[in-house]
Amino acid sequence: MGNERNDAEKGYQKNFWHRLTANIIRFRWLWLIGVIGVSVFFFSQMSKVRFDNSNDIWFVEGHSILKAKERFDGAFGNTDFVYLLFTRERTPFTSENLEAMSSLAERFMETVPYARKVTWLGNVERIQGLGGQEQEVLIEDFLPVIPETRAGIDAKLQEALTESEIVDNLISRDGTVLTMLIDLETYPEDSEDSNPRYSVVEAVNGVLAEPAYSGLKPYFAGGPHFSYEYDELVKQQASKLFMLIILVMTVLLFWLGRGPRGIVVPLLITIIAVFWTIGTIGSIGFTMNLLGIALPTMLICVGVGDSMHGIAAFHDHIDRGESRIDALKKAFGEVGGAIMLTSLTTAAGFLAYLMTHVKPYREMGVYIACGVVYAFVLTVILTPILYSFGKKHPKPSRRRNKEKGAGDMFDRWLQLVYRTVIQHPRKIVVFFSAILVLTFWGYMNMKVESNTAKLVFKNQPLRQTIDLIDERLGVNFSLEYLLNTGKESGIKDPEFMEKLDKLMVLADEHPLVTKSTSVTTVLKKMRRALHGNDPDFYTLPESREALAQYLFLYESSGGNTLDRLVGFTYDQARLTLRLPSLDTFDARELSDYMHANIDTLFGDGEVEIIEAGGMRNYLALNDILFEGQRNSFIAALSVITVVMIIVLRSLKLGLISMIPNVLPVFATMGFMGLVGLYMDVITISFAAVIIGVAVDDTIHFFTRFKAEFNRSGNYERALNITLGSVGRPLTFTTVILVIGNAVFLFSYLLGFFKLGLVFGVAFTWALMADFFFAPALIMIFKPLGPERQGPVSNQKELQ
Repeated sequence: MGNERNDAEKGYQKNFWHRLTANIIRFRWLWLIGVIGVSVFFFSQMSKVRFDNSNDIWFVEGHSILKAKERFDGAFGNTDFVYLLFTRERTPFTSENLEAMSSLAERFMETVPYARKVTWLGNVERIQGLGGQEQEVLIEDFLPVIPETRAGIDAKLQEALTESEIVDNLISRDGTVLTMLIDLETYPEDSEDSNPRYSVVEAVNGVLAEPAYSGLKPYFAGGPHFSYEYDELVKQQASKLFMLIILVMTVLLFWLGRGPRGIVVPLLITIIAVFWTIGTIGSIGFTMNLLGIALPTMLICVGVGDSMHGIAAFHDHIDRGESRIDALKKAFGEVGGAIMLTSLTTAAGFLAYLMTHVKPYREMGVYIACGVVYAFVLTVILTPILYSFGKKHPKPSRRRNKEKGAGDMFDRWLQLVYRTVIQHPRKIVVFFSAILVLTFWGYMNMKVESNTAKLVFKNQPLRQTIDLIDERLGVNFSLEYLLNTGKESGIKDPEFMEKLDKLMVLADEHPLVTKSTSVTTVLKKMRRALHGNDPDFYTLPESREALAQYLFLYESSGGNTLDRLVGFTYDQARLTLRLPSLDTFDARELSDYMHANIDTLFGDGEVEIIEAGGMRNYLALNDILFEGQRNSFIAALSVITVVMIIVLRSLKLGLISMIPNVLPVFATMGFMGLVGLYMDVITISFAAVIIGVAVDDTIHFFTRFKAEFNRSGNYERALNITLGSVGRPLTFTTVILVIGNAVFLFSYLLGFFKLGLVFGVAFTWALMADFFFAPALIMIFKPLGPERQGPVSNQKELQ
């Protein structure tokens, strides 16, 4: 026994982590000053972090969506728009309020950056023929003078409802909603304005706050306001969830830890790691986005595990009667390598997002990987330092004294695990295999939703505004088409115009389209005006010459909308579809419908068709989300499998060790499919996260199991000692992961609510697989070879 202790002592002395811990304790004040200095630097960089939830952030440079947007912006300007909706009940349609709307439109043009044109019912173009032999056309505002009486206003509103191009665009079909549309210029790429959308929203809100417009109470639609309000909600949620996770962790550590230091040290380490990570984001000029709300919570949940393993090992040595300093050095000599390995594999799991084409996931993978490494570095520095102060020989824990009783609830839980695995290994394998089959069926029924508007709970003001606008008018989103003839004046071909008009009519006929607009509307109004305003002539010109003349006459008569409808050399035309907030399935159906009609009308290939707009972005995002999850999962699985095989130095054991990491992924996806939860831009990220985090427990379990088997040569004894040594901290970290991530259940964002739910399911299954499924497979297949007689271990066993 004495020789065994001497050999162990020599092993500790030769251990890098043992020596490093001794150095850190010896020069603890210098190490503390270093940590403080680095913290001050990163704290100073946090103010540089900015949020960006625009559609463009989801796509990597060179993606076809960004190329399409660039083409579209170059031809017609920005696809972004701002819609203001004035409902009769909130903003009565009185003469005073209509006058205020007229003034508001002018004020917006003066003050809103990037404003290209502001249109509302009062200033929308009205094309009328004046009669006579000269066939004169008058183009003027629909309301050149605001009526002063109720009867006059009602008459004008009724007249507007007879203009098909105005209805469902600037006035609702029931006449209870008026709108104001702010078309925007293309945002400059090289500008001091870091967030043009914010600038637009802040300018709009600033104008509406002026006393002259106090009677106007609009609702807002369009990308800028949605992004602005969404960002504000994300920031509020980030602060709320950060404070909540700190509270939850404090309670958990009070329950699971031993003394005040068991609470303060893990929290302090993870909070500093969060600040370092955010400071890193600011220092390298990256942005935070929708996924940023998960950063603090995930880092705290993951980072606490590192320090808990070190603290648990420290208390194990204290319980054996060792001194404080010796216990610290030996504890980190034992777990330091495992903690480093788990941190690297977790970081690798998150870095697997670099394999996706979803930019926020790439960035989030880098952010959390940095945070995980920071948490590891802080753990090996601060834990020994902060635990080195105090009595030389702390008192052992009474509740862990096995000689005096059966231990606490966690020890009894681990005893149950051991007995179940030893007595029923085949039943366990059958049970878990059945779970995999069942959840695979659920996985086949899983759906993806990429519309971020659907990620907000319906009781939130932002979602209520979106739903109200959808119900009353339906102009939250747009689908844009650029039709390029490839030649100057190519759109002046009557055949092309007839096809474009037919496509617009077909779009209008689709039940999901609120309104479609193209240059053919202008041409038909011009022809009607030139024929005495006869509605029978609301048709397209029949010859190329007449078509060119109508376009020239329109511009010479004061028309000013062609620059948003046709290219400068008349080589391109635009078709705009205004839409409600559609789910991905409906948006896909509409896009397929439009493509089928495009193929029918323009199938000869002479006209290039480019699809753009917010709804197109969501569809493209839906496609790359599936690809991204697959690629990141395969990358994480491949890297971690290789690492486990190398670390365990056994192909069989390495492959068995991956089962606890793969099972929770498929079980959770199957669970979502079975209960009808769709995946979205938030929850679709969980596969690589789960395998990256779950592998931490697997590494601790399997490295310890192999070491104990090498000592004893007996599978049952190795499992007994492994559960007795690492089973407790593994249970603790899983409880922390499950309950810690449960704070997402308090989020106003549906995607994060579901994330909290699926993480709870996944990490619970991961622990069950580590404790039951994998050991049962080991007992059956004996991947380390036949049993043999080994030296008796001095490690504690489960009773």
